[in-house]
Amino acid sequence: MPKEKIITGIDVGSEKVSTAIATVYENKISIIGVSGAVPSKGIKRGCVVDIDEAVESISTSLERAERMAGVSVANAFVTINGSHIQAENSHGVVAVNPQVGEITREDVLRVTEAAQAVTLPSSRQIIHVIPRDFIVDSQEGIKDPVGMAGIRLEVETNIMHGSSTAMKNLTKCIDQVGVDVQELVYTGLAASESILTDTEKELGTILIDIGGGTTSLIAFMEGSPVFSSVLGIGAKHITNDLAIGLRIRLDEAEKIKLKLGALPSSNIKGTQTHTIKEEMLDVSEFGLEMEEIPIKFVNEIINARVKEILNMVAVELSKAGLLGKLPAGAVLTGGGALTMGIVDVTKSVLKTPTRIGNPCGVTGLIDEIQGPAFAATVGSIIYGVNMIRSTSLLYSDKGHGNINKGLSGLFEKIKSFLP
Repeated sequence: MPKEKIITGIDVGSEKVSTAIATVYENKISIIGVSGAVPSKGIKRGCVVDIDEAVESISTSLERAERMAGVSVANAFVTINGSHIQAENSHGVVAVNPQVGEITREDVLRVTEAAQAVTLPSSRQIIHVIPRDFIVDSQEGIKDPVGMAGIRLEVETNIMHGSSTAMKNLTKCIDQVGVDVQELVYTGLAASESILTDTEKELGTILIDIGGGTTSLIAFMEGSPVFSSVLGIGAKHITNDLAIGLRIRLDEAEKIKLKLGALPSSNIKGTQTHTIKEEMLDVSEFGLEMEEIPIKFVNEIINARVKEILNMVAVELSKAGLLGKLPAGAVLTGGGALTMGIVDVTKSVLKTPTRIGNPCGVTGLIDEIQGPAFAATVGSIIYGVNMIRSTSLLYSDKGHGNINKGLSGLFEKIKSFLP
């Protein structure tokens, strides 16, 4: 009988750090420890700017999750974000050994390595190499070619890479809290694991993860990523606009933004003046000079920034040739997805069906990680489980890091994306 395996995911964001610890047994992922949202220090727009402060935030988050779970974490899957992350599609081709007569796992490894041979500056490092589609002797649309007869094997891959400096700084922070980085996972890819359905990935969709300081994008078509990008703007900018517009502190603006996003329409106070009805939001609980603020005014402030973010998304999709070509529409997640009216604005700007994505796929202590803000946290767990299930790591206590990739490490990654 396979023993129970413990998987840890750490989402290191610009506004919060969250940790989740799960047990994996057979096909069940059960959360046994969570940290909730620990305020993030030393991290701006997804990148470490102060190692000591970042270590403090990560350590606090990790300790909370460990105490709840009653276990000590040795390694973890850690999300990485920031505008330094880029993606490109690459093609690889190899000849199959005619003496074998069929395609083997080693051939899949070789062709993916060939696709990985892209020219990158020395300051860049590959994060993910994801096979999208295999071609055997000109036959396209093959998802897993192992066991098929053929003499020429080709692959289309999506390669995500980032700043090696940013990756090393994040890895150093995790190392300093006594945890090995089992894998660095792009935040958008992690979130997609817990948010998107197989149908959405197959038909074509764009996941928009609106974090505090960044907005992560990842588009899928035919079940695989085809485009990724990170914008250096996020929900914190909406809060800043509210603080300026209402002349209040940032923490008060954040509370008002969250209350407005979660408030049922029946709780919005209406005042009647002759024939003009002005909807008001009660903010007396925040100790401000005013007890009520006009919702229309706040909505205008919020919508202006949300439209700016989504127009930037539209530009990125247009550059990639994907604007208007994703039938499954857009899925919003991340803390910014709770912003009032954001679904309507997204539908208007991108001209596509839109929904809010809440993480799923896990059981256990999920009360504190049910909202879209924890999509990447839950997704990093699911990503790790999918990778480990396809390798011998399921019965090992030590993982493979991103910094020291060997052939076996690359093979394990490739296998995790194959059926």
